Amino acid sequence: MALLSSFSVYAEAQQLEGRFTAETGSYMVGEPVLFNLEIKNTGAEIGYLHAKSPAGCLDTYEFSAQGTNSPVCSAKWNPECIDDLLPLKPGEAEQAQWPLNFWFQFEKEGEYEVSATRHIPIMSTAGEYRDFAFSSKFRFKISPLDPARVQSILQDFERKLHSDDPEIRHAALDILSTTAPEYFQDTALTVSRSKDAFAVLHAIGALERINTPETRAALGDLLTPEEPTTEDEIMVRVHAIESLGHSGDASYQTSIARYLENKNEHIQLAAMVAIAQLGKAEAVPQLQRFFFSPNPVFRNNVAYALSFSTTPESVEALINFVPDKDNGVRERILSSLNGLTGHSVQGAKQMSPVQMQNAWRLWWHQNKAKVYFPDRLEFVCHMK
Repeated sequence: MALLSSFSVYAEAQQLEGRFTAETGSYMVGEPVLFNLEIKNTGAEIGYLHAKSPAGCLDTYEFSAQGTNSPVCSAKWNPECIDDLLPLKPGEAEQAQWPLNFWFQFEKEGEYEVSATRHIPIMSTAGEYRDFAFSSKFRFKISPLDPARVQSILQDFERKLHSDDPEIRHAALDILSTTAPEYFQDTALTVSRSKDAFAVLHAIGALERINTPETRAALGDLLTPEEPTTEDEIMVRVHAIESLGHSGDASYQTSIARYLENKNEHIQLAAMVAIAQLGKAEAVPQLQRFFFSPNPVFRNNVAYALSFSTTPESVEALINFVPDKDNGVRERILSSLNGLTGHSVQGAKQMSPVQMQNAWRLWWHQNKAKVYFPDRLEFVCHMK
């Protein structure tokens, strides 16, 4: 099979066809690996993509990638059904392009095969809702670094980053955020100091992926004493904290901890999660005190955050607070317990909160030694 060729399973619903393809057959290590997506209406009636069914909307992508000498790595993406309803007339197609690097970092030369599937909700002209699913496989080659090509890529990227066309500039920022090879470090550091919070948001993604002492320091610099005022400024704070949590550098715990009681619930949640990731078992006493807060948002946030500690201590803390007086907090605690252990209590709907707590305590006593906790949660597949 040629490197550029792809194999697609064309799923038909209302005579729609969908497929994924590689943008090209060869990329350099660190270069954006782009894939194309197309959904075409081959029928005689209008079909509507991104339908919002009254029963709920679920739009998902599933990917798996494997190199010649590397194991399969899988990733899933839920765009949260934020796209507007799109009428697709006969013969028309919706097309999009994304960097595969958002989920995978290709760090070694060689040949790779990717499988991609999308489930997208659609609606007919008669108002019938359905799930449209399609799958493709495509291959490409990753070649070694070429200094001359690196220079060419950087020059082209810098031109697009400073383009007067907002769409070209936005596309360049997306590439910076989702790809971020090491030779983008200086550019990412420069953009992170911009006055434009929207640009800084994209730089944060690059700083996280490069993950060097210099990029972590730049993320730390974004945790300023000034209170954010705009939505973009709030998200800069949130994503900078999240990125430091993903970095594995525990020296930033003190900088992050001052946001644990932040009045903005999103900033507070990001801080709790980051402290859980960086502090592991030692973070549990620091976090579980929020279960005593009269504010259910605090209790809900800490119930979620403790699942990122991935330690026996976090399981025990969650069990201790199963009988929370708030239904939503109890559900969040049970969801975190399920995510940490892979276990759920049978007959839960018929149990009182105290009975549920006792059932979890019994199960934990019997199975504690058998539960596996990863040393670190991975958010990107590293193809080495």
